[in-house]
Amino acid sequence: MKQVLSIATILMVLFFTGCNVKNEANSELMVSRELNENWIFSQAGKNEWLPGTVPGTVHTDLLTNGKIEDPFYRLNEHDLQWIDKVDWEYKTTFSVENELLQKDIVELDFKGLDTYADVFVNGEKVLSADNMFREWKANVKEHLKEGENELRIIFRSPIVEGIKKYDAQGYVIPVSDNDLAKIGKVEGDKMVSIYTRKAGYHFGWDWGPAL
Repeated sequence: MKQVLSIATILMVLFFTGCNVKNEANSELMVSRELNENWIFSQAGKNEWLPGTVPGTVHTDLLTNGKIEDPFYRLNEHDLQWIDKVDWEYKTTFSVENELLQKDIVELDFKGLDTYADVFVNGEKVLSADNMFREWKANVKEHLKEGENELRIIFRSPIVEGIKKYDAQGYVIPVSDNDLAKIGKVEGDKMVSIYTRKAGYHFGWDWGPAL
C-alpha cells in the first residue's frame, strides 16, 4: 500500500480556514500547523507585501493593516468595490524533512478555495480551482525539497472572470436583484454571480453588502 500524507488542509474564503493532516506523526502535524502561520499577501503585481491571517479574508487583512476603512460603517462599502476587481496573492513558507519526502504521495488538501485560484509550490503550478464549494487535492511530492518550501496562491477576480463568461454567453441569463451589480460598480451593471460557483451573498443581498 502506498504511503499517503496530506500536509495541509486550507480553506480560503478569498481565503482560508485551517489545517489538518491524515497522519498523526509529530513531524507531519508540525508541517500542518506551520502552514497556518507566516502568511503574507499583496495585490497581484504590486509586490507590496503585508501580514495576512489564515483563516481570514482579503477584506479583513486590508482592514487590519489600515489599508481600508470599516466596510460596515456608513457608506464605506461603496469606496471598497475596487477590491474584487483585482487579483490577490497569498504566500507562505514551510519546512520539509527528508522523512516526509520518503512518502510515495504527499498531498495538499484544500477543503475550499474561494474561488478562481492558482496554487504554486516552489514556483510550479500544482492546481487551478474554480469552485468555492468543493475540496481540491494535489500530489505535490515532486515539487517539494528538503528544507524551506514556498506555497503561493493567486486568487483571480471573480468579477473579471464573471464578465468574461457573461460576454461570451451571447444572451443574458436572469439573475436575482440581490446581485448588487450597480453598487458593486460592475462594468455595465452586469450581474455575473450566476456564472461562478461562489456564495451568492458575496455579490450583495438585501441584508448585506457587496463584498
